[in-house]
Amino acid sequence: MRRLVYILIAAMMLTGCEIIPEAERLVPLPIQADTSGGAHLLMEFTGFRCVNCPTAAAAAEALHRTYGSRLVIVAMHPASNPFTQGKYDYTCAAADDYYRQYGGTASTPFPTGNVDGVATSGGYLYDYQEWPALLAERMKRTTDVHLGATAEDRNGEVHISVSCYAGSEQDAALRIWLVEDSICGAQAMPDGTVNTAYYHRHVLRDAWGDPQGEAVRLRTKPTTIEATMPMPDRYDKQHCSIVAVLVDEKDGQLLNVTQTQLQ
Repeated sequence: MRRLVYILIAAMMLTGCEIIPEAERLVPLPIQADTSGGAHLLMEFTGFRCVNCPTAAAAAEALHRTYGSRLVIVAMHPASNPFTQGKYDYTCAAADDYYRQYGGTASTPFPTGNVDGVATSGGYLYDYQEWPALLAERMKRTTDVHLGATAEDRNGEVHISVSCYAGSEQDAALRIWLVEDSICGAQAMPDGTVNTAYYHRHVLRDAWGDPQGEAVRLRTKPTTIEATMPMPDRYDKQHCSIVAVLVDEKDGQLLNVTQTQLQ
């Protein structure tokens, strides 16, 4: 097994990313900046050395096609898991923060994920085959928490405006994430090969402030929160978006989530 890992890494180092025409790439679904009807969040923990992760990613995309803008997917590459370690680095500190919060360790099997911050009988991290049933159940829920966001790139800095309110006052935490889509790079595949032109979807790049979120008092009238985040040149702005997440301050479960394309 160890020899196979070495072979995979060597193959990755010797190959480059093929140029694929834009029209042939995976195209993200239209992003809506207002989820007043309620949306849900799939946090997909993944790594480029995980041979089963492409299967989980395909399952996530199938769910995205089913639910459209009611489902926001964010792929997280936690540095503390060896499946993410090597030449190709898609990790960020926030991804590791959430991973450890949900009980992830260096030996946690990949792929895995979480829906809406909810725990099952096995904990907060569960196999991709469990995602459809849990999402179907969560989609039955309604929310009186309204959330919208806009994001604009201004000379290398993202200016974000988030508006939120609720049917009754409550305490929440606001998380704001920078996500990049369609990142071309190597990925170990289920058949044992390495695809050097794999497109990694919905990758978490950075989080605003404290990854656990900033305290927000939801009121019956809209509250607006302004934030700024850096936009490094190495990210493709055309494939970047902002995800705003409101979670319950007490238990961390999702109240609402929205995604808006970077303008």
